[in-house]
Amino acid sequence: MSEASLQPGSTAEAAPNTGGQVRQVGAWYAVWHRLRHNTSSLIALGFIVFLVLMAVFAPAIAAITGHDPVQQYRDIGLTANGLPTGPSGTFWFGADQLGRDELVRIAYGARVSLLVGVVASVCGSLIAVVIGVLSGYFGGWVDAVLSRITDFVMTMPFLLCAMALVSVFGSSIQMCVLVVIFFSWAVTARVIRAQVQVLRKKEFVEASRSLGASDASIIVKDILPNLSETIIVYTTQGIPSCIVFEASLSFLGMGIVPTTPSWGGMLSEAANNSMYMVAPWMVCFPGPFLLMTTLSFNILGDGLRDALDPKSGRRILAKKRHRKGIAENVTAIAPVSAQIVAASEDIAAAHEQGRQASKGVVVEKER
Repeated sequence: MSEASLQPGSTAEAAPNTGGQVRQVGAWYAVWHRLRHNTSSLIALGFIVFLVLMAVFAPAIAAITGHDPVQQYRDIGLTANGLPTGPSGTFWFGADQLGRDELVRIAYGARVSLLVGVVASVCGSLIAVVIGVLSGYFGGWVDAVLSRITDFVMTMPFLLCAMALVSVFGSSIQMCVLVVIFFSWAVTARVIRAQVQVLRKKEFVEASRSLGASDASIIVKDILPNLSETIIVYTTQGIPSCIVFEASLSFLGMGIVPTTPSWGGMLSEAANNSMYMVAPWMVCFPGPFLLMTTLSFNILGDGLRDALDPKSGRRILAKKRHRKGIAENVTAIAPVSAQIVAASEDIAAAHEQGRQASKGVVVEKER
């Protein structure tokens, strides 16, 4: 990867225009051009856009259905036996054990998941950039101290620390975001540190240093632009991890307060008293939304990595072609191997028949 390959203002590729001439396109246009040819990434991006729209227009969904996300509609949301009503014209996704609308709660839960996921991932990436750059660039005792801090965070058990923090400070969305941020930066910091250690030895960094550039100038102008690919990819792929962290905390009752809709809290309510046995829609709707959200962000992160660094995509494609070629060779060799085995069996049978025949001749001579 060249040192200017990811700067937004640089020209990355040449594209033909309608007049037959060649025009230069920006790096980010080239990234989008490569990304839009990735079908799985486009599908994932489409679902994320749909999820964002659902979160933004959650009040409109509540107005259309006429149901508030925290209001209990026991008279129409529960049967005569006190069980939740299933999907119908009144409750499109059914109701929960308190008669609340599942669709409206899922829409508002998307707000919580996206808020926690995006904010925690972005803040975690900022912390990772600061620690990773300082550790990788300066080395020495700075690297030793920051690396030990990173190792300490990576070895801390997530759930035990979350339980301790929540028991001391109480459960709230702010506390949930802080806990998720605390555990989301260490891996990215390790990766950035390793890349900075390589970049600081490059010729363009040495040239800037020989011209009298300060460390801050080198970091801002030379190091950080070449980390943009890593930062974007790891931030995107960190969002689903943060969403799962929040859902896990809410499922265990240590995350978002129960009055606030969240997907993890909805799954926890479905698990209480085995409500999912009589009302499976309490799991069948928030569960797939959580799954598709995390899967979409992961797929989009992979697509962004391939679009930002086409060489990585070519390497992956080359590996797939290599494996496919091996499989084709094995398939082509299989009939020959079968023929060899059959011929070996025929030879062994003929040898056995000859041995039996020789035994018969010996017996005749003895007689």
